[in-house]
Amino acid sequence: MSNRASETKQRILEAARKLFAEKGYDGVSMEDIAQASGVRKSLIYYYFPSKEVLFEEVWIGVIDELEKELFSEVESEKSISGAIKKLIRKYIEFTLNKSELSRLIARERMNVLENGESLSRAKGKYISLLSRLEKIFEKGKQENVLNDIEPSTATEIISTVDSIPRKSLIKSVEEFLVRTILKERAEH
Repeated sequence: MSNRASETKQRILEAARKLFAEKGYDGVSMEDIAQASGVRKSLIYYYFPSKEVLFEEVWIGVIDELEKELFSEVESEKSISGAIKKLIRKYIEFTLNKSELSRLIARERMNVLENGESLSRAKGKYISLLSRLEKIFEKGKQENVLNDIEPSTATEIISTVDSIPRKSLIKSVEEFLVRTILKERAEH
């Protein structure tokens, strides 16, 4: 793919990501994306044969970015309780610092999980992320650092932090999550 083609495709993806975050999958048309990206609708269909394919590409990119943010430092943490604290902190930082991306995840999470047939790549990517999170909590349970909470429940709680409507509450949520999930208290 030439530089120009790559730049065009990137403009389409960026416009689509912004619109999907603002209006949701159902609230966005390919015409909206064409207008926002400054690219003819026919050219969008050249790169992405359907809105579903375009959405999946956007979703996978967002989840890749979230995974990179979450796990870049977590897996090098020496203790599992330290890894869990860092994981919680990283998820909250992602929610605060990448609000457009976290808004997209919060808005479309159920769409991706419930429409598995038509969005199978997107669903697979999200389930893979949840599995990675759950493995960390399972290790915490094995090492007896979790409170009486199932790893799957801890995963669900963490993965919905981006749904908190008032961002001013998010930092206090970090302390709450650490106290709820881990036996030890959060270190400040």
